Amino acid sequence: MERRNEILKRIQDRPGITFRELARELGIGIGDLQYHLHRLEKERRVFSRKFGKRRYIFPEGFEKDLQRLIIAISTGTRRRILLLLMDGPLSQSEIARKLGISQPTVSYHMGELLKLGIVDARKDGKSVVYTLSYDPGIIARVIKEYRPGLWEKLADNLIDLLTGVGDGE
Repeated sequence: MERRNEILKRIQDRPGITFRELARELGIGIGDLQYHLHRLEKERRVFSRKFGKRRYIFPEGFEKDLQRLIIAISTGTRRRILLLLMDGPLSQSEIARKLGISQPTVSYHMGELLKLGIVDARKDGKSVVYTLSYDPGIIARVIKEYRPGLWEKLADNLIDLLTGVGDGE
């Protein structure tokens, strides 16, 4: 029971944590974690949501809109795309150029963000232009409240960018 409470506490502290992250952070074997999560789900204390190849775990009653945002910011590339879109609409090629990644990679991640309802797409000639369907302030709040480690990392990156540290000089 003590182990189960430890698992529940971690899920409450980090809603949207993936199954693998939870196992790694708590040092729990896969079978043991599956057992306890099954019990917690039966007790209606947690629920999981599968998206792509990952299983995200939330405390019961966690707001649906916030679930989608947490899933969206769970991968670095999607998070970087969202941060770019906070400045305004961009085409797929602009996103690829600014992030230094291929257009097929951008296309894949934009498809995932579209499925989650985080971005909107509109055709503009031969290009597709993407915009956020969420207020940027809400996205920033979710990162700050539910993934404070990401917030600190983003702040460090901004400081490095502004001071020229870490650019090889």
